[in-house]
Amino acid sequence: QDQGLSRFLWDTFSVSFLELCKNNDRKQVSAKFYSFLVLKKQLAIELTQCAPYTDIIATVGPRFHTI
Repeated sequence: QDQGLSRFLWDTFSVSFLELCKNNDRKQVSAKFYSFLVLKKQLAIELTQCAPYTDIIATVGPRFHTI
């Protein structure tokens, strides 16, 4: 998983996908998006999005501290 995401979530308990990907190229953004999906499947994070094409917010999930 993305160690930067883990450190950030540990301190703040939520992270904006847009903020996380600021100044990244397409390859880095797609890798972070994939990491979001993997972590969601493992129940490490919860993902919320208000509407299509809006920012995705990740918050600590039920298994965050065990993974």
